[in-house]
Amino acid sequence: MAAIQKDFISSMDKVATFQAPIYSPVEDAAGNLYVTSSNGYIYQLGETEINPLYNMSGQPSGLAFDVEAGLYIADPAHQAILSQGLTEAKAERFGIVKEFEGTPLLGPNSLIINKDGNTLFFTDSGSFGQTSLANPRGSVYMVNLESNSIKPLIHELLAQPHGLALSLDESSLFVAEMCKNRILRLAQHPAGIFHFSTFCQFAGRFGPSALAMHQSNRLFVAQYDFPECSKNGAVSIVNEGSEIEGEILIPDGPEVTGLCFSHINPDLLYVTEKTTNSLYKIIVNLQ
Repeated sequence: MAAIQKDFISSMDKVATFQAPIYSPVEDAAGNLYVTSSNGYIYQLGETEINPLYNMSGQPSGLAFDVEAGLYIADPAHQAILSQGLTEAKAERFGIVKEFEGTPLLGPNSLIINKDGNTLFFTDSGSFGQTSLANPRGSVYMVNLESNSIKPLIHELLAQPHGLALSLDESSLFVAEMCKNRILRLAQHPAGIFHFSTFCQFAGRFGPSALAMHQSNRLFVAQYDFPECSKNGAVSIVNEGSEIEGEILIPDGPEVTGLCFSHINPDLLYVTEKTTNSLYKIIVNLQ
């Protein structure tokens, strides 16, 4: 498998470096970019400045906006899915999901909201290493945001579930199971009934940490590894038939933590990386 660089990438630029590890790049509907940080802050990035927007007093690891620009946060330190909003110019935080059937969550990692803005999916993995091959207790949940009801799609079976992505028609949900180095596909058949199986199995690096779906229905997969084991980072490109078409190499940054495609330019991929605390902007060229 050849690394995808010249033929499928128009440009790659490091656009920002932070003082602490960053995760989960995401845009709002207007195209404003945000990232989370292990120091507890959510940052908004401007053309030339980085603005600390909120201090969550926790460890936010995932972000998602709904259709009304409401911000949802996965925070493993708070062991909850939170909603952050502004009321009369004052920031207010609400706990959306903290438990399932009376049992506290381990600690949500990633989340995604459907196009209609009424359904939220999230992974519950706990802190890094809390769920593992020896202790596969991670879960995937679905939340109806209108009724605030929660439904387990995979309950206490996964080894460090991380990133999520929906297929373009939203008929399938993809889940990165880091410690088993694989992507799971949860297919709806019929609507509302999910069946999961292995979509793509990887080998070599520690495991996938984040997912992003391109407009061509190719799945981009952040491949996380430790700096003691790999010099460069990698983002794998997987087609609809689960074939790995190639990789984008992230120089000197093996700990790839987040991916997202821009709403404004669907060929613009944002990548966050932990070893260098860097944010990359990549223009992909996929025909």
